[in-house]
Amino acid sequence: MEESSGCDYEVFLSFRGADTCTDIADYLYVGMIDAGIRAYRDDEELRTGEEIGDQLLQAIRQSKISIPIFSTGYADSPCCLRELVKMVESKNTRGQKIMPIFYNVAPSEVKYQNEHYGNAIVSHLNKKRFDDETINNWKVALKEVGELKGWDLHSMLNRGKGEFVKEVVNDVLTELKNAYLEISDCFVEVDNHVDEIMSMIGAHNHETKIVGIHGMGGVGKTTLAKIVYNQLSNDFVHYCFLCDIRKTKITRLRNQLLSDILKRNGLISTMSWKGKRR
Repeated sequence: MEESSGCDYEVFLSFRGADTCTDIADYLYVGMIDAGIRAYRDDEELRTGEEIGDQLLQAIRQSKISIPIFSTGYADSPCCLRELVKMVESKNTRGQKIMPIFYNVAPSEVKYQNEHYGNAIVSHLNKKRFDDETINNWKVALKEVGELKGWDLHSMLNRGKGEFVKEVVNDVLTELKNAYLEISDCFVEVDNHVDEIMSMIGAHNHETKIVGIHGMGGVGKTTLAKIVYNQLSNDFVHYCFLCDIRKTKITRLRNQLLSDILKRNGLISTMSWKGKRR
């Protein structure tokens, strides 16, 4: 099967480096990488200037999940606020999921921009480095993400960070498993083709099946493959949809296959399936 480009990252981590770079952000990144999650870690403290580069924009657009870590100084950083606006744009236009972590601030502080977050917005206004539209976009993004369900570590003062990271990684793995491939608008009727392919595969069939989809460019082959993949994925514990196989190096395809199937770094000698299909 083939998929359109944009599958290098699964999770985008956004955080204020000065607050969390060597703390919860690092624990989360390492935990996700160890679990085989393709995470992108951006440390805004290491960037020059305040513009978001093309690589960062691509990482945000590619990711299925964005995780902003709201620390005390998050709203002090124009870089973090710009990232948040882009995350909200991807959520509203591409269906990306945002799963916020309220690290040492309450969700209400983010949502209503009071206390330190309110002071940060006032500070940006007083410095007059950004126009009113930019700052208003920041406020709207903070309000929208502040209303989302996430992890309120701020209210769990006695919660161990190791236990918390494990919970987040497990929840992200579950969310990624449930995340279907995005289907673009298609003007080609594919329902009959989907039914035909599913009939060829057969229900609860343990045999290995290879189905080839061929036709002229633009007739909907990739869309058809995605629909079939989405219908089959719930029947498996492990699955993978490889993208742009003609344009991608074999080593990269292999690494993605192993990462998606094994969901951890390194090789595992055995893989367990639900037993419905192979």
